[in-house]
Amino acid sequence: MRFRIEHELPGRLRLRLQLPRYPEVDEAAVEAHFHDIAGLYKVSFSRRTAGVLLRFDGRPATRAALLRCAEGMGPHLPLRPAERSELEKKRRIVMRAGTLFLLRPFIPIPLRPLLAVYGALPVLRRGFNAVAARRFNVDVLDGAAVTAAIATRDFLTVSTITLLLKLGEYLEEWTTGQSRKLLAEMFHTEEEFAWVLRNGAEERIPASEVVCGDTVVVRTGGLIPVDGKVLQGNALVNQSSMTGEPLAVAKRPGISVYAGTAVEEGELQILAEKVGAQTRAARVIHIIEEAERLKSPTQSRGERLADRVVPFTFGLSGFTYLATGDARRAASVLLVDYSCAIKLATPLAIVSSLAQAAQRRVLIKGGRYLEALAEADAIILDKTGTLTEALPEVIEVLPFGNYTRDFILRQAACVEEHFLHPVAHAVVQKAAAEGLSHAEEHAAVEYVVAHGIVSRLHGERILVGSRHFVHEDEKVDVAPADERVAAFAAKGYSILYVAIGGKLAGVIAIHDPLRGEAPEFIRALPGAGFKRVILLTGDNEATAATVARSLGISEYYARAFPDRKVEIVTQLQQQGFKVAMVGDGINDSPALAQADVGISMRHGADIAKEAADVVLMEGTLHDILAARAIARSGLELIRRNYRTIVGVNTAAILLAITGLTPPLFSAMLHNASTVGVAFNALQPLRRARAAQTPGPERSTPR
Repeated sequence: MRFRIEHELPGRLRLRLQLPRYPEVDEAAVEAHFHDIAGLYKVSFSRRTAGVLLRFDGRPATRAALLRCAEGMGPHLPLRPAERSELEKKRRIVMRAGTLFLLRPFIPIPLRPLLAVYGALPVLRRGFNAVAARRFNVDVLDGAAVTAAIATRDFLTVSTITLLLKLGEYLEEWTTGQSRKLLAEMFHTEEEFAWVLRNGAEERIPASEVVCGDTVVVRTGGLIPVDGKVLQGNALVNQSSMTGEPLAVAKRPGISVYAGTAVEEGELQILAEKVGAQTRAARVIHIIEEAERLKSPTQSRGERLADRVVPFTFGLSGFTYLATGDARRAASVLLVDYSCAIKLATPLAIVSSLAQAAQRRVLIKGGRYLEALAEADAIILDKTGTLTEALPEVIEVLPFGNYTRDFILRQAACVEEHFLHPVAHAVVQKAAAEGLSHAEEHAAVEYVVAHGIVSRLHGERILVGSRHFVHEDEKVDVAPADERVAAFAAKGYSILYVAIGGKLAGVIAIHDPLRGEAPEFIRALPGAGFKRVILLTGDNEATAATVARSLGISEYYARAFPDRKVEIVTQLQQQGFKVAMVGDGINDSPALAQADVGISMRHGADIAKEAADVVLMEGTLHDILAARAIARSGLELIRRNYRTIVGVNTAAILLAITGLTPPLFSAMLHNASTVGVAFNALQPLRRARAAQTPGPERSTPR
């Protein structure tokens, strides 16, 4: 990408990008491209000037990273010409129609009918096409209303209807674009890492440093960081984020895989063919489009209702003419319509509510899940990483047999470092803090979902995991550790068992402190409308009881593995509850998918974020309550708009039937109410925009 630096001050940089057809560039895609840079406070892109304004921490390293980012952006990356040109076209149409409407008194009288009919041609064309396709919908009604106005030679009404319809279309397109921009801003990421094979050994590097031709290794629960082909290994890959397929797809050597998809089970070695910003930007665009596609049940019902009332309006108009013989009264009725406002205001309210949630750093992946979040009356909470800080620390390492403490910690860290889980990270950090370096001495690592890790060390099988995995599944005698484990459990500690060669080798006690806001959050749930609050954990009974008691949760389940979590969610649903499930681990993903609305933390496993319907980008529990309040407010806004639409349009129809109002008044009242509820539906978006503070003060969390 060619660019030049137009202006520079400390902490402020303005670039001019050399983009073809830059008026049609998507601002959201360009801005999302820069968001991965640590130290960046704000980025703004202008389509009119192709200029990018960057506000950052002023460090030379950040400046250099921003310039490299600009260089790495291909000219094809941010373009969405069809959509953007459509928005610009609609804006120009509205401006022309508005200008002609205001200048109408100064236009020669013979030209006014011609200009009115010319402006109405798109409305007439849509109505004709709908009739030709045998779709009796709002387009037919709009076309009939304009036709009736033309037939009665009421060309002022024709111009008014046309202008308001065009304004409504532009408002919907503009709102969608604004919400996309807010959603795209959420997709800047913390520093991401990838495992690559270099010089015959695995090396952990920043994902931004992966280059084409690298061999990338991705294991269970990991997000694939590149587009490429599988060189070695077999795995089930969750591609729902790209294709919408609900089931994982088997991948084997020679098959293509794509960035942003997640490995559910298995391990792959992938030849990187596309890397970096191209794949990230494509994923941003796809997720945002998915969010808009997944309509809420309320929106779907509203749109079905909107089409069903069209025949009613035609029928009432015909009845009025038969009863009164007055064509003007019949035309007045025809100019009033419930469906136009319903179809415009409902999606606007949904989309702008999604944008308001995005501003609060909560990604809701569609209107369907917005409504599910508003209506949920039972909430299930995973413990580790959800109610706890997700910053666990190793408290004690107990060796058994002939093994030393350092040996146990070193080998556990050696296998755990390959997996993105807070407990694994704690083990690795503890070994690093004590200076226990670990060469890759083990064989291939296998992750057993929700249980533990299996590998081989000098020919002997090494296991790291839960008691259930080591003792019950692998039949290792863990009785020598029972007394000390009971003491740890009474303090709320989690336990990792290490076995080598079929014998207990060590125990690692891990403490993950509860989130500071967790007790207050739990106390607030009943007041927020949740009738059942349930804690799930894979820990033993004593640890689960200690945590539940400290939080004031009366209902909990210990040793809850993936199948048990799904079973609990299903049981609640069968009892008539709408279930919200909150989790962040690989083992939570089946339950997240089964729940009416799945909620995942930003720091959670990639597969959990894929399965979840709501992602908390800041990771605070209070964001769940904030998102629920936004969802409920959005649905209440839709209901208020329904009441307004029905009230105003029913009054307009009654006035038309009685002949108290001319067709122009009916058109004005109907279309004014449509634009009014549309603006009312934009309330969440206006609040989201007003809450944004420009400049370094609104620093992006990292």
